[in-house]
Amino acid sequence: MKNIYYKLFIFSTILFFSSCETIDLDQTRDDSQASPDLYNPYFAFNYIQLELADFVDSGNSFTQAVTRQMAMTGGDTYQNAFEPVNFDGNWTTAYGILNAIKVVEAKAPNEKFILGSSKVIKAYVLMSLVDLYGDVPLSEALDPSILNPKFDSGVDVYKKAIASLDEGLAILGGDTGPTTNVIDLYYNKDKAKWITLAKTLKLKLYNTARLAGSDLGVDIAQEISAIITAGDIIDTPTEDFAFKYGTNRNVPNSRHPLYNDQYELGGGAYIGNYMIWAMTIEKGKGADLFFDPRSLFYFWRQGPIPINDTNAIPGRTRPTHYNNNEYNSFFDSDNIRTPYTISNWIGTATIPTGGYLGRDHGNSTGIPPDLDTRAVAGLYPIGGKFEYNTGKTGSVQHSGTDGALGAGIMPMLLSSYVQFMKAEAILKLGISGNAKTELLGAIEKSIDKVTTFPLGTGNNTPLTPTNLTNIATKKANYLTFISTEYDALVNDDQRLELIMKEYYLAAWGNGIEVYNNYRRTGYPSNFQPTLELNSGPFYNAALYPANAVSNNPNTPTNNRTRRVFWDKAALDLH
Repeated sequence: MKNIYYKLFIFSTILFFSSCETIDLDQTRDDSQASPDLYNPYFAFNYIQLELADFVDSGNSFTQAVTRQMAMTGGDTYQNAFEPVNFDGNWTTAYGILNAIKVVEAKAPNEKFILGSSKVIKAYVLMSLVDLYGDVPLSEALDPSILNPKFDSGVDVYKKAIASLDEGLAILGGDTGPTTNVIDLYYNKDKAKWITLAKTLKLKLYNTARLAGSDLGVDIAQEISAIITAGDIIDTPTEDFAFKYGTNRNVPNSRHPLYNDQYELGGGAYIGNYMIWAMTIEKGKGADLFFDPRSLFYFWRQGPIPINDTNAIPGRTRPTHYNNNEYNSFFDSDNIRTPYTISNWIGTATIPTGGYLGRDHGNSTGIPPDLDTRAVAGLYPIGGKFEYNTGKTGSVQHSGTDGALGAGIMPMLLSSYVQFMKAEAILKLGISGNAKTELLGAIEKSIDKVTTFPLGTGNNTPLTPTNLTNIATKKANYLTFISTEYDALVNDDQRLELIMKEYYLAAWGNGIEVYNNYRRTGYPSNFQPTLELNSGPFYNAALYPANAVSNNPNTPTNNRTRRVFWDKAALDLH
């Protein structure tokens, strides 16, 4: 594995530095660089695969923060939490991928496997660009003779994504020839799985745009029903679309980026208090923080748990608006309140024994001396620390020598996600099926994937038969709990919120899915608010990056209140 990553590092470096076509929006051309005729399409495909994970990760820096998976610490209101420059990397990476795919399309018309797979990846990138920004350059974006490409409508780009999926399906459905020289980091050259992915991406696209069928000129319910009925969609873990990281620390660093951030020496980014609360306390199981068996795999508690206000904001008491009922537990709205660092998640004066220290939404104050006490991500999905011991603590600030050494995944489209999508479609579009069955199946798939995640070489305490029995019992109890809760709900809006709440938890490590879900449905509705009462309007879309705003006069007005085309609900989010 280490050799593969080293070779891919070299390949991607060659491709990057031999490019004559810019990967920035302004498309400024440098004719002193090498001709694209020198490109090797196999190198280009390697670059595409590697950069796709970086694209998702750079998007996570925004989407996970605004959806409270990670703490939003760049500002105390939405106005100052992000700047256009924060999105340069995501934008540049996306257009670098699209440029490399253009190379494959031009130089490898007979290399059917990499051509078809690249078409599928292209669709994913196009969909994600629209989901993040709305209108984006496409029709003129990769033409080096056009310095200021126009911005195509999100509808048109979504249609291009559909067309790219159809093209990929047509290519992969035929004879793709030999694949001896291909390195496939996702499906190990199994074209049937790429075909399954393409069909599932169509399902994802239509589900995301389920309120905008008329814009796309399709009957969304009919399209989704046909895809599900055909049956060839991601429904097993072996078909999951995820990038797999390695354990190499240097040249190249092949580890999960959040592991790099949290497992060296600096403590790393804070996990959002809401995410921890929703996983551990919100279900109302009192001292059992691990009622959901994924909790031990999602988070690692580093050190002694702080008491009272040791790590709270100096001089601040619990904000009054945190006591609003709208932010209380979905399962017990009368007794369990939204989290806040100075108090525990039930509302008394201390963080609960055995709890996890995250950070509140919009807490941009100075960093306390908590490098060895703040919670970090655990084994899943970043390849971090794990031990089946509910009281275990220990610093992981040891220069990347703890846990599974970063051998995690970047989850993009998992079989559990697909069942959540099906549950939503059944409820809101009236397609045939049982939403509750899909919900429970999605949760079971998520728990199974998380609790069987490879421990790696740094987690030297394997799960014992007793541990495995305990996990199985917890899974059964959790599914029974959710089933009972679902049955007690009185309307489809409440049922949809439960589905979105569980989707949120299962999507740990993937911010774009929950960001889309939140804008489309408004759920989870009890997201922790910012510490400041007047947070300003929510980010209905990401900001256009500074390199677009500065260089391309065609860039639309750059405000966070603009809506992507499929955001028809026009919800007032917080």
